[in-house]
Amino acid sequence: MIQRIQTLWLLAAVAAVAATFVLPFMQAPDGDPARAVTALADGALTPTDNTGLLGLSALGALTALAAIFLFKNRPLQGRLALAGAGIGVLLLGLAILAVNMAKAEMPQGANATLSPGVVLPGLYGIFCWLAARAIRRDEALVRSMDRLR
Repeated sequence: MIQRIQTLWLLAAVAAVAATFVLPFMQAPDGDPARAVTALADGALTPTDNTGLLGLSALGALTALAAIFLFKNRPLQGRLALAGAGIGVLLLGLAILAVNMAKAEMPQGANATLSPGVVLPGLYGIFCWLAARAIRRDEALVRSMDRLR
C-alpha cells in the first residue's frame, strides 16, 4: 500500500534529488576568479550546468516517483527502486566528476567551495536502496502469509 515504509524512503529520495536543483554542488563568491569557469559563471555549480547531471537527476526523480505509485506491483516497484539506487551511484560519480572538472579549470587564487548539495546524490541512492530493501521484506512477508493459508 501507499502508506508503507518504502513509500517514505522513495519520497525522501525524490526530495533529495529535487534538492540538488536548489542546493549547489559548489559555490563561488562574487568577484572571485573562479567565476571565469563556465560552470561557475552564475556562482553555483548545479545540475542545470551539466546536461548529464540534468538528465540523470530528472531520470532519478521520475524513477522514484513512478515506484511510489506501483505499490500494487511490488516486484516492479523493487526493480525500479534498485534502478534508482544505481542512478544514485551514477549521479554521485558524475557530480564528483563535474566538481573536479570545475576545480581543474579554476585559475590560481580561486576560492570556490564545496556545498552541502554535493552529498544529495549519494543520499538519493541510499534512500532508493533502503526502499528496495523494505519492498523485498514486504514481499517476503506476503509470501509467508500466502504459505499459511
